[in-house]
Amino acid sequence: MTLDPALALDATERWGTPLYLTDLDAAAARLALYHAAFPGALIAYAIKANADPQLLRRLAADGAGCEVVTAVELARALRAGCPAHRIVMNGVGKRDEELHLALAAGALINAESVDELVRLLALAADHAGARIGVRLNPALDAETHPHLATGAAGAKFGISLADLPEVLSRFQAAGQPVASLGAHIGSNIDSLEPFAELALRLAAAATQATAAGLPPERIDIGGGLAGADPEALADAVRPAFPDTARLILEPGRSLVADAGWLLTRVVRTQPRPEAACGYLVADAGMTELIRPMLYGASHRVSLVAPGEPFSATGATHLAGPICEAGDILARDLAQWLSPDELARAGVGALLAIHQVGAYGAAMASTYNGRLRPAEVVLEGGELRLSRRRETLDDLIARDA
Repeated sequence: MTLDPALALDATERWGTPLYLTDLDAAAARLALYHAAFPGALIAYAIKANADPQLLRRLAADGAGCEVVTAVELARALRAGCPAHRIVMNGVGKRDEELHLALAAGALINAESVDELVRLLALAADHAGARIGVRLNPALDAETHPHLATGAAGAKFGISLADLPEVLSRFQAAGQPVASLGAHIGSNIDSLEPFAELALRLAAAATQATAAGLPPERIDIGGGLAGADPEALADAVRPAFPDTARLILEPGRSLVADAGWLLTRVVRTQPRPEAACGYLVADAGMTELIRPMLYGASHRVSLVAPGEPFSATGATHLAGPICEAGDILARDLAQWLSPDELARAGVGALLAIHQVGAYGAAMASTYNGRLRPAEVVLEGGELRLSRRRETLDDLIARDA
């Protein structure tokens, strides 16, 4: 996605920096690609990626469902106008009160352990029409960062395939249909092969369930796609599931990452000629974008508006202001900025960090006493505030 420098400047003049900017039209266009690739499927946006309220309202209005993992996310989805029948709840540590709320709302709830399934089936007795599914652990290597590999055999997520017979017997004993059978293998996955293999394993599990008299109403293949077109994903899973109307998908990052930016200004420079490098120190850091530190993620940086002249010996890195040596947002800016741009990227320069629409604002923190930035959305060429900048009063409101 491209960022209009004039719009970025306008946004920062009105709401300051650091600032999150999300293009709602771009996110909606990605959703449309999923709907076109998977006719009739439930596209349940994983709102943990970005819970901006106006983003949620736009996606819900355009036919998306919501994938949630807590009662708060459930409330956000409902508040955004997402109907309960399009809400899917996952998560390995759902408390009883959260299960009650989701059951009462009418959301589909996927159990992630046999222990949780037992409890969920018991609670469902108080909720007519309860929709209960199962998230399996397919023991599948998705070739992603270990912190993102949710479908690996040793991960905490999902019920082991070996426990499927016990799971089915518990559904039978409770007289409860299997509303969903699925898995989530991880995030930021570039290859389509793991999804094709996942589809085959889920098809085998569905056959086993059907043979037990419990044909799953839906097959949930989760999310995690990075980069590829949704149509390519559809081609990968279609041999196992030719009827896409039966599917649930839970895209998060692939819907919104490219639709968001973090705008930040350079506030200091730090030359390190003895180490053959130098730093641009910005007013955004790991508290606004933790992915580079947490996952080693790489985010493109562009120069929106120049600042004072700058020169450094060797590589130039973009650092944040946080008291952690790992607070580096981008290394070697020369991979994105020309020599002329770097020479104008000193104090006062406005930079845009790309692909922050997912897990930027959502993972922001108040570490070091940082106040979380404002969130601005772009729709139909117009900017508007979605969340105001946090204040000191907000930060201390819960203090005794």
